[in-house]
Amino acid sequence: MEISWQILQSLEKKYGDSFYILDLRKFENNYQEFLTSFREIYSNSNIGYSYKTNYTPKLCQSVNFMGGYAEVVSQMEYDLAIRIGVHPSKIIFNGPFKLKEDIENAIVAGSIVNLDSSHEVSIVENLAQRLPDEHKISVGLRCNFDVGASNTSRFGFDVEGGELNHAFNTLNQLNNCAVEGIHCHFSTPKRSVESYALRAKKMLELSKFYFQERQPRFIDLGGGFFGKMSEDLRKQFDWPIPSYQEYAQAIAPQFKNQFSQGVGPELILEPGVAIVADVMKFVTKIAGVKTVRSRQLALATGSIQNVKPTLNDKNLLMRIYKNDDFNREKLVGQLDIVGYTCMEHDCLYKGYQGEIGVGDYIVFDNVGAYTTVFKPPFIRSSPPIISYDSAVNEYELIKRRESLEDMFATYVM
Repeated sequence: MEISWQILQSLEKKYGDSFYILDLRKFENNYQEFLTSFREIYSNSNIGYSYKTNYTPKLCQSVNFMGGYAEVVSQMEYDLAIRIGVHPSKIIFNGPFKLKEDIENAIVAGSIVNLDSSHEVSIVENLAQRLPDEHKISVGLRCNFDVGASNTSRFGFDVEGGELNHAFNTLNQLNNCAVEGIHCHFSTPKRSVESYALRAKKMLELSKFYFQERQPRFIDLGGGFFGKMSEDLRKQFDWPIPSYQEYAQAIAPQFKNQFSQGVGPELILEPGVAIVADVMKFVTKIAGVKTVRSRQLALATGSIQNVKPTLNDKNLLMRIYKNDDFNREKLVGQLDIVGYTCMEHDCLYKGYQGEIGVGDYIVFDNVGAYTTVFKPPFIRSSPPIISYDSAVNEYELIKRRESLEDMFATYVM
């Protein structure tokens, strides 16, 4: 992507003083590389893209075109998937909070619904009893077991405590209901290949125990994988950052070995960060500079919410495109780039060493995950998203800047 101060200035005139740039082709390449890493070892692998990480419709449509699942955790995300043309059978409905009607409608439509609690089992029981026996319904169950994390996960059915066993028995006793697969998803700080090897091992053991007379339709290992990042960002972690291929080597051979006699169940992976984090940039402009005692500060038109709502202790890779006005106000030395909000913690980059001045543009990399979905309508409206097509070197608006009317449309005045 060719970027210069002049290009950014021309984009600012069209879209405003801060905006995201989305590289769809890079996203599609990440998607295919991640999937290929698994399919080269275990051919029946597929991706359920995590909508909650970044539900920009253009991204989600791209997943649908490539044959992936929409992995959603709310009715809002489910409705988005339907709106952009995803068939219900290509939707995986996860999450701890699903309304009764949400569960029932998704099951009847043929979506994969992974139940999270005994309350949801009761909803399915009631639905099965109301439907005729010839109307077969299927569900998945989210499993909760020890993966060596510092905290005990609050999601899914406890394996050791017998909750998973009770859920299986309850649902399998129904004439028109079957558990078709099992699901897990754990958040571990290091996201290590060892932790994924362990969850794959345990899920395969559960599969062998609960599906003795038939194999499951799917085994879903969830997401949480690290994605691609710059060397500068990698160095800020105290542990190695695995590649797509290393994750695949930890998981896929176990599936290939257990189902060596033929085609096994579909192995579903649910990456979000892993394939979307590095496909967006955020452009912001320096609006002012000042010094408070010994602290030098450059004020940006963006905020920490725009670049790192979940990595606020890290500095993302950034590049400065300098205004060529020699007389602009500027700072030299160590400084912090801070955001427009009134919050003390709003710092986009800590300890930058160099020169920066009013009118300079800052371009942050690796901002594709959780930024646009976490950004609250706090003080300023959400910035637009521009799609960049490297094949023709063109930019296209795919989300306009929020207006006052957008932000206050739901308020009664």
